[in-house]
Amino acid sequence: MLRRTVESRTLCVKRLAHNMAIRKYLQNNTAIANSTVFQGTLYEHTVVRELGEKLLMKNLEVCGGSYDGGIDIRGKWPVNQIYETARERFELSADFPKKVSVNGTQFKPVRHKLDTKSSFRPLNVLVQCKAFKNAKITGKEIRESMGAFSSCVPASRKNQYVFMLSSPNMLTRDALNVMNALAIPLVYVRVEMLKSHQGWFDLENSGKLQNYYENEFASKFLQNCGVSLWLKFKLYRSPSQKTVPKTAGGLSDLKASSVDQIL
Repeated sequence: MLRRTVESRTLCVKRLAHNMAIRKYLQNNTAIANSTVFQGTLYEHTVVRELGEKLLMKNLEVCGGSYDGGIDIRGKWPVNQIYETARERFELSADFPKKVSVNGTQFKPVRHKLDTKSSFRPLNVLVQCKAFKNAKITGKEIRESMGAFSSCVPASRKNQYVFMLSSPNMLTRDALNVMNALAIPLVYVRVEMLKSHQGWFDLENSGKLQNYYENEFASKFLQNCGVSLWLKFKLYRSPSQKTVPKTAGGLSDLKASSVDQIL
């Protein structure tokens, strides 16, 4: 009972801190509230909140600017925390190769590091945000993202990074095809823009993470780490309070539905 109370309190504290940061930004930038720069930065702060709360990412910093190299947010992702919780509730398969090859690039899945006794070094996360009001993400934006990743990450360190692209809207089928043809771990997250309510922004009921989709490279890179199950059963709300029947595998079963949801 004590552990559950602490976890619930921690989640509330995180959300309070994130919402305070968003409120501070809103209060300090009312003079430019109608500009695209304001909307774009507000969206970046919203994405930080959702990634921190829903995917347990840490040290997230909004870094967008003239010299950001196309990167809007940087941070760390301790995937081991998600894995440790998920494996308590699901029989995550241990049957996977030591190395896999996707689009001509060979690498080791992250799961190998999680199963060792040595401490896990969090993955580096780079996030690019596209605060489009209505337009879907197309193959053009995906290709541009590839350029941003390549300019920031040496090829020798590719297995230490995950690149994320966030937008309020869906992907086109062309964008999905381009994503899966890339030799980098790319994750698409659909996060709503904050909606106005009674002359202010509704921080509690809008700006939520709606979809999560891994390209083929990221899917192999993060296979059997339990991320999809973590999100599907909303274990981030309070891990100890969730009672979920154990199932074998699970990630492959979710993959098809993830594609359907994102199109």
